[in-house]
Amino acid sequence: IYLIEKFFKQQVEITRKRSEPLPEIYYIEGTLQMVWVDRCYPGYGMNPLRHPHCPDCCVVCSPGSYNPSNGIHCLPCNNSFIYGATKCQQL
Repeated sequence: IYLIEKFFKQQVEITRKRSEPLPEIYYIEGTLQMVWVDRCYPGYGMNPLRHPHCPDCCVVCSPGSYNPSNGIHCLPCNNSFIYGATKCQQL
């Protein structure tokens, strides 16, 4: 994300010094917004209580939990007995 912002800011400086037409993709100063979207792979989630040293890290879901999609939470599941479960196994 930082590199994208840097690219467009440098492009603004270059286009100010030239009289050529603007490129097809260009930055209008003051309009760039970044939104950080957290997500983890299935079977992983964020757990700041168990991993306080890295609260934004995706870690493997512990036995007793699962993550079926690209969310950030490992959901409780009493039937899950493996690490990294992607579904709640029915016994």
